[in-house]
Amino acid sequence: MASAIIDILNMTGQLIAILNPVGAIPTLSIYIVNMEPEQLSKVYRLVGISVPSLMIIFAVAGRYILQAFGVNIDAFRIAGGVLLMGVAMETLSAGGPRVTTAREPEEFVLVPIVTPLLVGPGTITELILFSAIYPIYEVIIASLLSSAFTYAVIRFSQPLLKRLGSSTLKVLGRFMSLIIAALAIGMILTGVTNYIESLHMA
Repeated sequence: MASAIIDILNMTGQLIAILNPVGAIPTLSIYIVNMEPEQLSKVYRLVGISVPSLMIIFAVAGRYILQAFGVNIDAFRIAGGVLLMGVAMETLSAGGPRVTTAREPEEFVLVPIVTPLLVGPGTITELILFSAIYPIYEVIIASLLSSAFTYAVIRFSQPLLKRLGSSTLKVLGRFMSLIIAALAIGMILTGVTNYIESLHMA
């Protein structure tokens, strides 16, 4: 039980870092700055439903995807690390968000807020990797916990934005990108190490 709790907490922390809800707030604020309370409630509801739904889908289907394509877990770990590094570098080097005229929640919540800003390629890669390593119930619990944290950040994004300012949130978002880069390096090193050890055992 203790081992399962540690695994869940570890996965939850990594998923929160990759979801990076703080980094999505500056972009989200452009869409919702002049919204009525009813529309804001719809935005938050869509985020609260779609993020965990997508994460659970990839968590449940992940291991079968690897089996279907015959992908070695260490090779996938290395590829995932490279992909995560690309996500981190893109976030670090990206400019400010583009202004849009979309105002209906359905026009912007699913794309680009939920995906690719939140449940993007990095999150999907981690979920598939986790599903191949850990029991599926642990991955689902971690997905729900990280989704709940993401919802809470988005739900209180406006008071947070007013209190901290958009510049501070951008700095925090880029710091999370450094965390993602560190996780990516760890995945690559682990994959390479396991592959070398498998050659020695062959």
